[in-house]
Amino acid sequence: MKQLYFKTLLIAVLIISATGIVLSQNYEASKTLTKSKGVPADVIIDISNHSGDIRCNTTNDNTASIQTEIHVSAKSEEDANKIIKAIENFEFKLKGNVLHIDTRFYRNMQSNNSRTILTLLNGDKVRIRDFKIKHELNIPKTADLKLHNKYSNVFLESLEGEAFLNLYSSKLTAGNFEQETTIDSKYSKLQIENFNNRCALNLYDTDIRFKTASDLEITSKYSKVEGNKAGKLNIDSYDDKVFINEFSDLKLEAKYSDLTSEAVLDKLVLDLYDSNVKISSAKSGGFNGKYSDLKLGDVKELKITESYDNNVYLGKTMNVSIAQSKYSKYELGSNSKFELTGYDDDVEINELNSDFAGISMDGKYSKLELDAGSVPFKVDFKMKYGKVDIPETVNLTKHIEKNSEKEMLSNDSGAAIVVRGYDMKVVIR
Repeated sequence: MKQLYFKTLLIAVLIISATGIVLSQNYEASKTLTKSKGVPADVIIDISNHSGDIRCNTTNDNTASIQTEIHVSAKSEEDANKIIKAIENFEFKLKGNVLHIDTRFYRNMQSNNSRTILTLLNGDKVRIRDFKIKHELNIPKTADLKLHNKYSNVFLESLEGEAFLNLYSSKLTAGNFEQETTIDSKYSKLQIENFNNRCALNLYDTDIRFKTASDLEITSKYSKVEGNKAGKLNIDSYDDKVFINEFSDLKLEAKYSDLTSEAVLDKLVLDLYDSNVKISSAKSGGFNGKYSDLKLGDVKELKITESYDNNVYLGKTMNVSIAQSKYSKYELGSNSKFELTGYDDDVEINELNSDFAGISMDGKYSKLELDAGSVPFKVDFKMKYGKVDIPETVNLTKHIEKNSEKEMLSNDSGAAIVVRGYDMKVVIR
């Protein structure tokens, strides 16, 4: 047993020693290089960056420059030198008013455990353990920027020119964007100060956070959007989370998404499928959707073209018109005018406004429940299999119940509550 123990120990020592020999064969190399070029005042910086962190500074000079720090851990000095030479040869060319920068130096990378083989752009294959590259780019502050970035961090100072960013598996930290901006992003995290002009965001599995924005156009999937304040929002969304505290208008087409805000809106247009929207209020709104929850606060005018299995919660309303509805619930804090054609819907109105202008409801298997308070009204009911519970003070001039038909009419002062339908229930307090 003791001999077996010493043999096992000896094998372990030999393995550790062999590993140490392999590790000791790694060759470490570092280098810093700089490229610079004078550029025109209307320059466009077109840069493709891959696998190296990049910082972009803005200056008052008509010069663009880049400083690159390289650290390579390779299998041999020859491999390290090949990698450094390939990096040194990355593209930095001015053509007309466009400065082309392409920092990629290899075609592909294959990794197996601790071994990595790079195929360089010239076809050479080199064995490495690791490499780290960091770029610092200086450009005129008025330059337009086109950036394509993969697998690295990006730091941008505030830009006065237009910007187009294409980001893949990146982390962006940026200042202000003063001109129109377009960002296409996948699998990334974005932290931005302000969009001071129009911005288009095309997002896929991306988290973005900003302070303020002008008008935003967002096309997004599986993403999270957070902001303090924006202008008009136009959003095409799929399985997203949107949290923006303030904005002026909203046009939202969404599936499986949530939008939460304290915004007071001028205009609201919603086309939803299995989505949730919460805001503070809107002057006017339109909705079409299925399987959704809406908490819209005070809405002066709301038009619903088609509603299927939705829950709609409203505060003080003036005019609510629902053209077609099924299996939906509507809860209103107060109302002046309400119209609905539906099937198996529940309507609850907690209060009638002093300028009450009438209710019209035509449906099947639906329920209307309201508290009229001291607001005067008259009734006009024609139903089959209807159930009615109204105050005794209502002065009925016509009341017919025959063969499951129910007809009730009053000539009281005030606007009319008109109900037509089949197997309806009406409760007025």
